[in-house]
Amino acid sequence: MLRHPLALSVRRALLPGAVLLCGTPALAADFAYEVRPGDNPWNLTQRYLKDISYWPRIQQYNRISEPRRMVPGSRLLIPEQWLRLQTREVRIDAVRGDVTIAVADGSSRPAQAGDKLEPGSRLVTGEAGSAALAFADGSRVQLRPRSELGVQQSADFAAGAGSWVRLELLRGSVDSLVAPRSGPAGRFEIQTPAAVAAVRGTQFRVHADERSARSEVLEGRVSFGNEAGSQALDAGQGASAQAGQAVTPPRALLPAPVAQPLFADRLPVNLPFPSLEGAGAYRVQVTADGRFDTVMSDRTGDRPAVVVADLPDGDYRVRVRGIDADGFEGRDGEWALTVDARPEPPVLVEPAPEARVSDERPQLRWSRARPDESWRLQIADNPKFDVPRVDRSDLSEPAFRPDDALPPGIYHWRIASRNPDEGVGPFSDAQTFRRPPPGPAMEPPQAGPEGLALRWRDAGEGMRYQIQIARSEDFAAPAVDAQTDSPSWLLRDAQPGTWYLRVRSLAADGFEGDWAPTQAITVPEPEPAFRVWWLLPLLLLI
Repeated sequence: MLRHPLALSVRRALLPGAVLLCGTPALAADFAYEVRPGDNPWNLTQRYLKDISYWPRIQQYNRISEPRRMVPGSRLLIPEQWLRLQTREVRIDAVRGDVTIAVADGSSRPAQAGDKLEPGSRLVTGEAGSAALAFADGSRVQLRPRSELGVQQSADFAAGAGSWVRLELLRGSVDSLVAPRSGPAGRFEIQTPAAVAAVRGTQFRVHADERSARSEVLEGRVSFGNEAGSQALDAGQGASAQAGQAVTPPRALLPAPVAQPLFADRLPVNLPFPSLEGAGAYRVQVTADGRFDTVMSDRTGDRPAVVVADLPDGDYRVRVRGIDADGFEGRDGEWALTVDARPEPPVLVEPAPEARVSDERPQLRWSRARPDESWRLQIADNPKFDVPRVDRSDLSEPAFRPDDALPPGIYHWRIASRNPDEGVGPFSDAQTFRRPPPGPAMEPPQAGPEGLALRWRDAGEGMRYQIQIARSEDFAAPAVDAQTDSPSWLLRDAQPGTWYLRVRSLAADGFEGDWAPTQAITVPEPEPAFRVWWLLPLLLLI
């Protein structure tokens, strides 16, 4: 436990180390004063108590038998109500979201920046609420979402002995930046249902619920304890406590994640960052005020990513800390976040994603958000858009058809919006469409002794072909439906009559080209055999 010349003991219970020569227990309403050379009940009363008549009470309360021989380093107790204190204001310096002030009479009202908190009042934050409290000595407490904090005391001791701040965290989390205590009696204390964190000047966190508490120290030293025992926590250490149980030994906190600047050009923000060894989860806070007095987002999750549903365009600060398997939050990594996501890009309507488009000058369409909107369109044959085939920044209608034909291939297209209020926004996610190769041109069929030879134009190396031959133009029940590596097919034993045939190319990745125009061929009836035998008598007569 930290030892200070004048210190408040904790929670109206025995605090280890806070005893007099006679062994009297220190109570929460008692100050445990460490005797210095030259001290006696009379001059201590004159310096710190409400009236000089209190000196016999100090002597009796502490069972001092030899008041002129008080041993330096020993401790004596002074009840709180005897002290001469001057109340100092606690001001709400910043507030965001759902934050409520609850006062002693049971009433409540919405909190506003500039409001004063009287002793006995509580500050309650909702799901997305946060607030910062400012104290007269320059200390600050930042109350996080889903938290409840009571103000018990904020006062100055007499004779310039310092200030005494006493808060009670009923649930949730606070980040504290405590100014170094001035004077011999300065003390800053955060009580929870399970333990008390007491300091003279440091940066630390406290988390609490109905039965447990946890403290994490970032700078300085914190005394964290309860009636069952206490621990001194140095920077980079944490400890936890259960109600009625001794505080756990100090443990090392996880290091800070590696800082890196972040940029978001679309919403929702979803930006991963490198994982941290030993972290099972992460706490990510986003603020616009630079000091994290209030937060716009405070999320805990197992994925190392900055995830925020909505943020206005602008510059922010992100604070990230790893959380170990026992719930201790590590040191903070902090870096910049820039959001430039507006105006948001339109919805790409046509062609649909991965569509096949036979039209060599395809129609492209997208959504319109406002009447004064215009767009920039890019079409490229690679996803990097480093050399766009089409780059138009002057489009005033949400539709476009290229002036020149697009050769067969894979294309990527994207749109960015522009309006007079927000300027030019980011490009949409690119969508892909595919222009298939045209069907191979057929050559005239050639009749031969083995059958009818069919040939078509070679579509290139690595291409395959699909051929269909049917009796009907709809190819509902083709007599032939086959694939071949060669740009040819031999139709054997075709029955007389009309046949319809078509062919298309197949790319190496399985993409199917367009069917060539349907061809119709007629297989003639064979000459009747009886006509040959009818001529034989004539031949014999010659």
